[in-house]
Amino acid sequence: MEHARQVHDKYYEAADRALSKVPAAVTFQNKTGMPKVYGAAGVAGVWVTLVFFNIGAPLLVNLVGFGYAAYATVGAIESPGKEDDTQWLTYWVIFGMLNVVEYFTGFLLYWFPFFYVAKLGFLVWLMLPATRGAEKLYHTGVRPIMLNLRNKRIPASAAPAPAATATAATNGSTTAAGSSTATNLKSE
Repeated sequence: MEHARQVHDKYYEAADRALSKVPAAVTFQNKTGMPKVYGAAGVAGVWVTLVFFNIGAPLLVNLVGFGYAAYATVGAIESPGKEDDTQWLTYWVIFGMLNVVEYFTGFLLYWFPFFYVAKLGFLVWLMLPATRGAEKLYHTGVRPIMLNLRNKRIPASAAPAPAATATAATNGSTTAAGSSTATNLKSE
């Protein structure tokens, strides 16, 4: 029982710190006197129950898939690092592909029990920074397929010229058109 209490306290403190950054959660706690963690757990519980019983599940699941991801993407754009940008770009690729597939197969997927519960779990797995599921799925599934399609569509003879040509052009050497860059600059 002591172990369960330690696990509860660990996650409670982490959730409390995270929710302290959310103004609505702080306002909720101040007005009701109830800890913001319990309020968030109650909202999440109602949300999962509605999804479980398929009451508005397509909308609720896509709100999770779009809402939090849009919020986190804006934060990633504004941050100086590149790692979070990659996570969210790959997430949006996977999310878009998933929604296109679901659009064309939705009439079949509707008959699978707990489809929206599984989709909700899958979207959360894709989003979480701890799992980085979107990047994993992109690198193991989407990227190899897309590179294969791209290589079939663009023959090697149509590939762009090597970087050495661009370097020569910037040094004033003769360009592919046969004129000197330095000569063009002097004549203007």
